[in-house]
Amino acid sequence: MIKINIHGMKDGKYEINLNTDISKIDCHFDEFFGTINVKGIIKKIGNRYTIVAQSSAMANLVCDRSLENYTEQIISDINLSYIADTQAVLENSANRNDSELFIREDAQFIDITNEVIELLALNLPMKRIAPKYRNKEITDIFPELSNSKNATDETWAKLKDFKIN
Repeated sequence: MIKINIHGMKDGKYEINLNTDISKIDCHFDEFFGTINVKGIIKKIGNRYTIVAQSSAMANLVCDRSLENYTEQIISDINLSYIADTQAVLENSANRNDSELFIREDAQFIDITNEVIELLALNLPMKRIAPKYRNKEITDIFPELSNSKNATDETWAKLKDFKIN
């Protein structure tokens, strides 16, 4: 678990630097491996805890163009705000605002594991291209495709003059 110890914390800003092995976390994203790093600041004012940090983890990805495996560091920004309010925690979840996160007033720590994993997962690239292929055209990677393109163009050339209406 990725926990921030808040027991006895007084108002002010505190640096956080957490490292957690992914194998010790219930992570549903098989891409991630190694260690999750969280580095930033937690600020406490009254009963509100604000976390501004950055998390990073390594991911095993498969290139969409070449089907080669490659690893890439995934980085995400964390902006979370928790309110210490035991009554709000005990209330029915249907009456709560989803943008506010609540913890018990007697909480010893804040568990940010789920939030960190979700934010890292959101930063996984949709288009997964290995670094060595990122600045190349598909015909540079597979030259045999450049010859077949002309044949395809000739096949469909007659349809260019086809008019509807």
